[in-house]
Amino acid sequence: MNITFICTGNTCRSPMAQALFTQMAQDSGITFTASSAGLAAMPGQPAAEYAVKACKALGADLSAHRSKSLLQEDLASTDLFVVMTMQHAQALMKLGVAKNKIYILHVPDPFGGNLETYTQCCKEIRRQLATLLELIKKQEQKRTDE
Repeated sequence: MNITFICTGNTCRSPMAQALFTQMAQDSGITFTASSAGLAAMPGQPAAEYAVKACKALGADLSAHRSKSLLQEDLASTDLFVVMTMQHAQALMKLGVAKNKIYILHVPDPFGGNLETYTQCCKEIRRQLATLLELIKKQEQKRTDE
């Protein structure tokens, strides 16, 4: 399963979600590839300083992250888009992505906030990703049983 995490600039929420999901899913037994992208990203930017610190406190590493924009090939190769807001979902649907390939986390942008804001955002992402991971595991089990 190819999963792409989407936010606006690809320096805060989507890279945090990618790093946290990768960390959480490693022991789950699912086979996946995770990436992240932004709908309005300036390619090559590092993750926000507080995003790096907040993830590090939860055991995930963002130090090597560099932002990238969503590309046309991402639309075709992604099985599941995990977006942060309804607006991100709507933008993907305008690009032709089917609604059933989009999972919305409803996470507000911490950009401009302090470390505590980023830490709370990171914890909320992790909480919601636990639910997503359970759904994916059930779906994988269902496929195995068929």
